[in-house]
Amino acid sequence: MITVAINPELTEARIALSPEPENQTEITADQLIAALKKNNVVAGISKKNLFALRDRFNHDPTKPLAAIIARSLPQKPVLQHRYKFNFVVGRNIGHLQGADQIDYKNKGVTRFFNPGDILLEITLGHEGTPGQLIDGSIIKNEPLKPLNRYKCGPGVTLEENSGVITYRATMAGQPRLDRDTLNISPTLLLEGDVDLETGHIKFEGPIEIQGSLLADFHIVSDSDVFIGKTVSGSIRTKANLTVQGGIIGSETEKIAVGGNLDCEYLSSVKRLQTGGSITVSKHIINSRIIAGNTVSCQEMITGESKVIAFYGVTCGELGSDQGSRTTVEIGGSLDLYEKIKKIDEFLEPLITQSITMVDEIGLQVLMQKNTASLPVEKRPAAEKILKQYEEIELNVARLKAKKTELEEKIAAGLNARVTVKLGVHPGTIIRIGRETYDVKRYISGPGDFLLDKKSKLITFERLP
Repeated sequence: MITVAINPELTEARIALSPEPENQTEITADQLIAALKKNNVVAGISKKNLFALRDRFNHDPTKPLAAIIARSLPQKPVLQHRYKFNFVVGRNIGHLQGADQIDYKNKGVTRFFNPGDILLEITLGHEGTPGQLIDGSIIKNEPLKPLNRYKCGPGVTLEENSGVITYRATMAGQPRLDRDTLNISPTLLLEGDVDLETGHIKFEGPIEIQGSLLADFHIVSDSDVFIGKTVSGSIRTKANLTVQGGIIGSETEKIAVGGNLDCEYLSSVKRLQTGGSITVSKHIINSRIIAGNTVSCQEMITGESKVIAFYGVTCGELGSDQGSRTTVEIGGSLDLYEKIKKIDEFLEPLITQSITMVDEIGLQVLMQKNTASLPVEKRPAAEKILKQYEEIELNVARLKAKKTELEEKIAAGLNARVTVKLGVHPGTIIRIGRETYDVKRYISGPGDFLLDKKSKLITFERLP
């Protein structure tokens, strides 16, 4: 007796053979196939299993036998193309701070790419193979999605090797995906404001913001930063900062510029420092600023302002007829004197140690840097001392060079001037180096405040 059993999933068919005492004729392969066909099993049939089952049963028809005769043909799944972007393509809403807190201002760092960096890798996929159930039904595969082969814009090249398409940067900057074109922009460009929509901005290359930098947001860059409107937030850059509008102080504002700063005005700014010059096309009001070079203000420096510029200040007016306490400091050398004092403290023990070495091995050996004139037994120790002396001599030379540099800077600072074009109001304080000039009456310009080399006092010289 032939019995066919099929599982519900139609993935497997089993034949069971049981003895029939009244019928001892041999079972044929055709009978087994006919039984399978009657039960709608037409695919995945193993002829090897079928013939083996037939032969075993015919050898001893008194024993029941069973075997799996048909199995479905598994599908080979499709492998879709895989895209690995090494930069953010979509939008980030913020940084998760806890289980239920998001910092919406922190949207991550805009990565700066260098030539040779990989922007995108596409691993090519392949079509799958359909499967088939034992009743002949086809198991269809998911189709292979079309390949997004991005175009190479400026600063991008591609290479294809072993089923992988690699897009690389050929210039430094920010990757951008504009529809189907991948390109590199050397400048991070933002058309609007730096606000909750953008979050903080951190980018190694140049940054151009066409809008404003709002309070509580910051920008960090190693290159030039341009702001098209106003600044109320914080900026840290190793290069230059240009603000077409003004800088307005806030509770969180902090601006540190390695190079020069150009802006329209400064108002209530409390934390601003540059390594270079500050140029203001209008006024400075109630602000504290420090410039490593000069400060130039076209109109007025007024209110409770304190302007510190090592190499001088130029402005239209200082102070106001309201009696505001405006302070200008130039040639500030107090910290430089402290540095020179530290250098002298380092130099003293080095010089003392070098004198001791002269006594130990003699001036001639040190001058010639040769121990041949000494007895053989003293040469090893002398060689060691000579090596130490050479190191000390090198360090002394470096410290003396630095001291000379600082002394020259102090002298240059003392030659700096405060130049006013219109005049200075009472209440204004001018400091040059360690000297102070308290303006008691209105002084009309144009003229210079400078340190008189003979009297060592600050004087005012009228300009023609």
